[in-house]
Amino acid sequence: MMKFFRHKAYFIGIHVLMFGFLISTLYAYSPGIRVIVKQIIDPPNDVYTIAHRGASGYAPENTMPAIELAKEMKAEYVEIDIHLTKDLVPVVIHDDTVNRTTNGKGYVKNMSLEQIRQLDAGTWFNEAYPMFAREQYAGTPVPTLEQVFETFGKDIRYMLEIKDARPNVNIESILNDMIIKYDLEHEVAVHSFSESSLRRFHAINPDIPLYQLVWNDYTAARIPESYLNKVKTYAVGISPNFQGITPTYVSQIKRSGLKVMPYTVNYQVNMDKAYSWGVDGVYTNFPDRFLEVIENNRENARW
Repeated sequence: MMKFFRHKAYFIGIHVLMFGFLISTLYAYSPGIRVIVKQIIDPPNDVYTIAHRGASGYAPENTMPAIELAKEMKAEYVEIDIHLTKDLVPVVIHDDTVNRTTNGKGYVKNMSLEQIRQLDAGTWFNEAYPMFAREQYAGTPVPTLEQVFETFGKDIRYMLEIKDARPNVNIESILNDMIIKYDLEHEVAVHSFSESSLRRFHAINPDIPLYQLVWNDYTAARIPESYLNKVKTYAVGISPNFQGITPTYVSQIKRSGLKVMPYTVNYQVNMDKAYSWGVDGVYTNFPDRFLEVIENNRENARW
């Protein structure tokens, strides 16, 4: 009987050692595993909840109600999209036309501010999402960036997306002047898909943090080091589409010294993945959902 127990103990011991060796090897050679282990042991303190176009899952995107709701939900950043009108006024709207999110038709760049002000940017939401419809959303106007800054000031932080990156309209200087006017340099970050626009902004004001937006058509395991080194010359981080990244991709960007904040993550199972991969923030239409994911992960780590 004693011999049987010795053999059993030996068998268990060998398998424990093999399991430990396997885990150590995976930890040593898999950056994704290292990220996950670190998040379990030491959850990050600063993972930003970025309300995509405001709390746009619950209110008309890029409107004052959506921004107000994001503030109430305690999102760290409110992401809003910026186009210039024909008279070069920054307005908060995503598309280059007003067709999808208002009752009007036409390109923003061909419309004056007065024309933009006549549009209804809320009724479409009530019709598209009846479960979240509110009477007060009907007739909601397209806000100007100045209205947003005047209303919310330093009460929130802003992630401004430059949509109209034409070099001849000088949108970067216009935005920077407005940021300075309202003393919001420490509350504002800027992102764009346009590298040239971000470089122009960086040349104007190197103190404003910039993020390079990236779209991956396929799930990318790695990103060229040469590209990361180039981005570091003008930006502090990369914001890729969530469906196009992996834990290894996230780890590589973070090891390079850049931040990584994927978009647009609306389901909590994906939010949980993004959190466990060690991202620095998440863009979401539902900021309350991601804040819940963060809290649950931190609670589960207190062992």
